[in-house]
Amino acid sequence: MRFRDFHRNVKLRIGLSFLSGTANNMVLPFMSIYFSGKLGDTSAGLVVILGILAGVIAGIVGGYYADRIGRKKLMLTAEVGWMFCFMGMALCNSPWLSSPWMTFVLMIGVSMFWGVHGPANDAMLLDVTAPDIRKYMYAIMYWMNNLSFAIAGIAGAFLFKSYLFELFIGLSVSGLISLVITYFFIHEVYEPKHLPDDTDGVEGNLHRKTSIWSNYKLVLHDKTFMIFTIASLLLVSVEFHLGNYVGVRLEKEMVSAPFIPWMESSWTVDGLKMLGFIRTENTVLVVVLSVLMGVFMRRFSDSKVLFVGYTCYILGYSYLAYSNQPWLLLLSMFIATVGELMYVPIKQAYLGNIAPDHARSSYMALFGMVYKGATLLGGLGVILGGWMPSWLMATLIAISGVIGMIMFYAILGQLEERKEKAEKSHREATVAASSASVTA
Repeated sequence: MRFRDFHRNVKLRIGLSFLSGTANNMVLPFMSIYFSGKLGDTSAGLVVILGILAGVIAGIVGGYYADRIGRKKLMLTAEVGWMFCFMGMALCNSPWLSSPWMTFVLMIGVSMFWGVHGPANDAMLLDVTAPDIRKYMYAIMYWMNNLSFAIAGIAGAFLFKSYLFELFIGLSVSGLISLVITYFFIHEVYEPKHLPDDTDGVEGNLHRKTSIWSNYKLVLHDKTFMIFTIASLLLVSVEFHLGNYVGVRLEKEMVSAPFIPWMESSWTVDGLKMLGFIRTENTVLVVVLSVLMGVFMRRFSDSKVLFVGYTCYILGYSYLAYSNQPWLLLLSMFIATVGELMYVPIKQAYLGNIAPDHARSSYMALFGMVYKGATLLGGLGVILGGWMPSWLMATLIAISGVIGMIMFYAILGQLEERKEKAEKSHREATVAASSASVTA
């Protein structure tokens, strides 16, 4: 499988994801610093909480309607919305006007429109990719997202303070580019189905019942999907502790640690510098090793790669929550990143196979709560870490990951069944389309 063989929608969305990801990551990760300085720490925390809530609610509503009116309409609505939000934020931080409170409101708006866009975008990618190539697609997207994060993190650190107005203008332009390309070049390939009233099971019920509550109630009854989602939440939270508990712990406990303890002349690092080193290591390793890992892992079954990856990931991040030895922290991050590279594309491909064609956006909307929930668990880790020793926190993080891995193992058979069903359905659809074209 080559990149040029992807459907045009996929190629365009990957490119747009890189563009918008680079622009967004130059500004948005630093907005907490902006609000803290302009409005105080309480407001900085409030914008995070309200942003999460707005994104969750908008995602639920957006996922529901994307399955009923199509993906492209929701994507265009969201792109228009966040483009105008960024234009407003540029105006509120321009040479003519300074309004942190208006920026606060518009930031919540951005979170809301992202919530609308996410499920529709995720479902659209699945609509145009065969089950057997989704792992490759997600591997490329994972690599591109990390590359954009690496580029934007460096650029944003230098530009954010002095060129905020210009950066918001850049975000507005990237939003306009995304809007134009989506409108003129992205094809809507999903057509909502109207099934007969006697259609059985979840598929029929999702179409017969039209309320949002009825829709998501039926999705929640999908036991395999819910176990998959909870397991993902527990595993993703393992990594999210890096930016929360681990960062706080290192800042407090690592004052001047020798990089190589057994060398008298070894240079020393403090906790904040060490956190920067391991974050940079993670990003660089993902960018450098993604393709190599993908090629190397082809010789092994997905299930083996998945669980070996989970094991490395859990061990690496758990040790980060305990150790204060710089070289061991770097080694544990290497192990964790390798594990992450192994499991992420496979897990995402399984997710694509779980969601039925007619309800993909609804499923993606609920799954999107995994990252919101992991963010909250990361914050809880900071609170618990204030009165628990590091070895106990590391143990709790490891237990969380192991429980998630066990849950995945429990539904592996169902995941493989849905994968086979999705592949069979795709083959039948391909044959039907070929027959129709020959007849025509």
